[in-house]
Amino acid sequence: MSSIKKRQLIFLQVLALFIISAVSCNSKSSDEDNNIVVTPSTVAIKNFYLKENDKVLSDIDSVFFSIDLNTGVIFNADSLPKGTDVSRLIPVITFANSMTKAELTFVKDNEKDTVVNYLTNPEDSIDFSSPVALKVIAADGLNAFTYHIKVNVHKQNPDSLMWDKLATSPLPARYEKPVAQKTLYVKPLTYTFVEEYNGQYTFAVCDDLNEGEWDKQSLDFNFVPRMGSFAYSDNKFWVLDEAGYLYSSPDGIDWNNVGEIWTNILGNYNGYLLGIKEVDNTYYHSSYPNDGKIPESLLEDNFPLNQSSTLGIVDSSWTPQSYAIMVGGVTSSGEISSDVWAFDGRTWAVINQGYLPPLQYPMMARYIIFRETPYLFLQREMEIWLLFGGVLESEEMNREVYLSYDNGVHWSKANDSMQLPEIFPSLKDADVIVSEDYLSANLSDAWTIQPSSKTFPHTRVSYSVEGDEITWLCPYLYVFGGYLNDNNLSNDIWRGVLAKLMFTPNI
Repeated sequence: MSSIKKRQLIFLQVLALFIISAVSCNSKSSDEDNNIVVTPSTVAIKNFYLKENDKVLSDIDSVFFSIDLNTGVIFNADSLPKGTDVSRLIPVITFANSMTKAELTFVKDNEKDTVVNYLTNPEDSIDFSSPVALKVIAADGLNAFTYHIKVNVHKQNPDSLMWDKLATSPLPARYEKPVAQKTLYVKPLTYTFVEEYNGQYTFAVCDDLNEGEWDKQSLDFNFVPRMGSFAYSDNKFWVLDEAGYLYSSPDGIDWNNVGEIWTNILGNYNGYLLGIKEVDNTYYHSSYPNDGKIPESLLEDNFPLNQSSTLGIVDSSWTPQSYAIMVGGVTSSGEISSDVWAFDGRTWAVINQGYLPPLQYPMMARYIIFRETPYLFLQREMEIWLLFGGVLESEEMNREVYLSYDNGVHWSKANDSMQLPEIFPSLKDADVIVSEDYLSANLSDAWTIQPSSKTFPHTRVSYSVEGDEITWLCPYLYVFGGYLNDNNLSNDIWRGVLAKLMFTPNI
């Protein structure tokens, strides 16, 4: 064992002795049948860990086990990786005092109980695939206590991206078979505009996507909106009509023509609506309000006119202000782009170093993953950009998921656990939002809870504890609509989440 590990064990042993002393001074329990007073300090376990076994898991001897002297539970709060074989592990147990008996009882090979005398056979392997009982009797032969040992192993890959179709509701239409939709997230509300099969329109609002209760109402435009162009900026909703006129609305219901004609709306940047307009067969970058703070400029030849991802906002410590990024699309010459364009408030530029295929209508969202560190079982939380869906240059639907750790400069294929499952449909032009839902767990039976791997302090996932109840915010990906292979609108809302974010946080 390394010197660092030894120092860690010495520290933990001292801490355990302190806890034991505190418990022995403040807590006693009685055996109702024999009226034996059990003093925890006489039957206390000072330290517990698993013997080194690189064939099972590297550094398994450094996995920390909590010892709850009140409930008699010994468990590892940080679950071992999925698939770890715990059927033949050797425990290393240190007692605070001499014991006359220390017996481990477990089920071996699905047969009857096996009993191992730890005092005489400390090198015997134990099957921890189910809970193990450890009965100890103090040197006086009177005081006895039974511990329950649980070696937690993840039941699923914590780094997998899991998807399911929401059972609460399909798209919030008023009729069956809607033909188009656009969803916007303005925290904490979700807004969806729907074009119905009969030419009517619906405006729906939801304050809790997990509950799926929508307030729906009929919407009467005095123009024909381009459904894909809805946006939100400067506390207003925006949309283009079929002729390109720009309309705004303070509430999504009453709309006014602002007198601008645009080719496309790109999205919001710091309260300005960014878009493209055409003047005398020449395309320009434009913004609204057009007050001169964001200069109008000639559109680059390789800049996408339409069919790109939504505009994403990047807050970076490396730049004096936030910047916007978008991916893919089709240029004025009809070329399908693989570029990532970024805007810093004055200038547009290509920032990526290749790595992405040409894509039309891809879906992009900012999310969270965890990366391994050189420290055992410690992981660093990372904000990333996810890119998936859309249409390839071959006109086939894209099924690959890509991610970027550096805000769009470099991209790589996500690992297999984050790729789309077969049940997830091939989609293009869907809307992706990230919304947080509250999850909770009970900590009183902590050894049955499957917690997440440790992260560094100051993680994004915040939690609160009240008594035995812990509540935390879990960020979910929601995918609205999108078009299927047959170009029909998907009438479903899909929800995705990184498995680890649903595990009970360490405290």
